[in-house]
Amino acid sequence: MVDQRLEIADDKGLFRLKWEYEKEQKPWDDLLCFGTADMDYRSPQPILDALERVIQRGHLGYPMIPDAYYEAIQNWLLRTNAWEIDARSSVLQNAGIYMAAWTALNILTAPGDAVAILTPVHFCFREILTLNRRRVMECPLILEEDGYRIDFGALEACLAAGSKVLWICNPHNPVGRAWKKEELQKIADLCLRYQAWILSDDVYCGLIFPEGRYTAIASLSREISYRTITLYSTSKTYNTAALRHAFIVAENPEIYKQYREALNAMSMEYGQNLMGIVATIAAFNECDAWLDRLRKEIAENHRFLTQYFESQIPGRCRVMKSDASYFAWIDLRKLRIRPQTLSYQIEQEAHMIVENGYPLGRGGAGFIRMNLATSRANIEEGAKRLKKFCERRDSRI
Repeated sequence: MVDQRLEIADDKGLFRLKWEYEKEQKPWDDLLCFGTADMDYRSPQPILDALERVIQRGHLGYPMIPDAYYEAIQNWLLRTNAWEIDARSSVLQNAGIYMAAWTALNILTAPGDAVAILTPVHFCFREILTLNRRRVMECPLILEEDGYRIDFGALEACLAAGSKVLWICNPHNPVGRAWKKEELQKIADLCLRYQAWILSDDVYCGLIFPEGRYTAIASLSREISYRTITLYSTSKTYNTAALRHAFIVAENPEIYKQYREALNAMSMEYGQNLMGIVATIAAFNECDAWLDRLRKEIAENHRFLTQYFESQIPGRCRVMKSDASYFAWIDLRKLRIRPQTLSYQIEQEAHMIVENGYPLGRGGAGFIRMNLATSRANIEEGAKRLKKFCERRDSRI
């Protein structure tokens, strides 16, 4: 029996962007890093064992894609989402989730075309689009007392105005919504009505809180699937981002063909990432017990932080309701800090690295994103520092 415990990785000898890089840039010995979207947990042992077996064999040449890879993906989607696909005719590999996204966007759009995004959303969405001469149409989410919802009127306006693609994030980074089936059906109906393509970044789909459920928009019907490219990777759920491996599901034969041709044009189809292939097989076949523990721990960390601020500084610092991902999306608008400088001021005063919501598009100003995939000791210390940061603002009002 493989040990499926959660363990914080030993930081000795590591060189991570999340911790070591930040510490090299900053002068404080007590720096806490909640920014980069990595977990501090060790990757699950079955993945590490599978990678070690590859190393022991001593051959790191070009791999073929084994049947076990397609079977693992096919069984995983059926088991977790009741989505039955033929992986051999719909799955293609790429070098990471954003390379996979750009390859899709490049076959679905041309320079000057508009792409709709639901904001606030990870800054890479806007960055990839603008750097590649696509027009961004922002459709801000609506924030209500019990969380975020989609503004379907605004979404329809974006599609009616000519958006060629709707690029969604499911579950949504940073707000932590796993879109419900009814919401996804409304999205799909609008995209079908306006003949828009759907690009669905589902990289956080394994990180649904225990009481929640993930639904892939392409699983709703064959008609919707034929207008959708779905992006997956083990990178976030199993902490394998450095392997630079992702895969797409495209059941539309013509889109699948175009995507494959795009990979060939970049010489990307031949010789995929051996370690990414092996990690994907191990993750989907052997890591369910580890993932159950992870989901429970992240949900508990989110509950702790929510309750801490509700009891300690009510009204000043509010953690938004979430049902997925390992982020806390925190509302600090009542502090009246200039949004562009919010994370910098927290960094300077509290010695904490967090992600600023301002660059994430409309609806992000005044919010921060805090990574909860770390030790409870780090989270408790971070909560205390944020409390003091807020209290200092209270004393100045």
